[in-house]
Amino acid sequence: MSFNLERTIKDIFSKEDNKFRYLLTKYLDMLFKWHEINNIVSSSDNDYVIKREIYDSYLLNNYLKGNSYTDIGSGGGIPGIVISILNPDKEVILIDRKSTYIDFLTLAKAELNLKNTKVVQRDVLKTESAFSTDVVLLKNFSNKTISKMSYESKFVYLMQMIKKSEQVSKAYMLTGSPVLKLSRECLREFSVNTQVITSPFFETKRIVAEVKFENTINS
Repeated sequence: MSFNLERTIKDIFSKEDNKFRYLLTKYLDMLFKWHEINNIVSSSDNDYVIKREIYDSYLLNNYLKGNSYTDIGSGGGIPGIVISILNPDKEVILIDRKSTYIDFLTLAKAELNLKNTKVVQRDVLKTESAFSTDVVLLKNFSNKTISKMSYESKFVYLMQMIKKSEQVSKAYMLTGSPVLKLSRECLREFSVNTQVITSPFFETKRIVAEVKFENTINS
């Protein structure tokens, strides 16, 4: 059976209302068409992208606590656009350093009429990044600056960078099992709590790591 986007969204997200399914379908239609030319998602298998990347981002929303979100390294808007659709009353900022992603995110924001969303082009590792939201989101964030580091070194580097913004009270990382192997020192330093996301589609589980920062404006 050939892939049918609208039917797939209706089947997977049957518990959500029509508006959510409509916006998500419209977003993914744009994303997949853009990907054919610009290669902006992790796979060309649309069914996989929906069941792995989009559905996991959808589940991530259940763990988020905060009034405003910044998605750094947003890429094609995963998870940022999904979180924005699910939380129309909360501010969502999408940050990426690449023009290809920024062009797509700007178009998606306009086409989906996401009035709660702002798109910003910035390399967060090369500039003094002051985040204005109380929560920062990351999913498989990488950059040449940190690409050769061990997982724990990357984690520490990113959390230290985020912690510099006094406005930020929490960071949430949608990641894999290596986060479960962080040292005790790292877990204590950043008050890391982890939750396993159980996927109905894959045996490999994703992890939501919540990091709480002390001495922040919000708690």
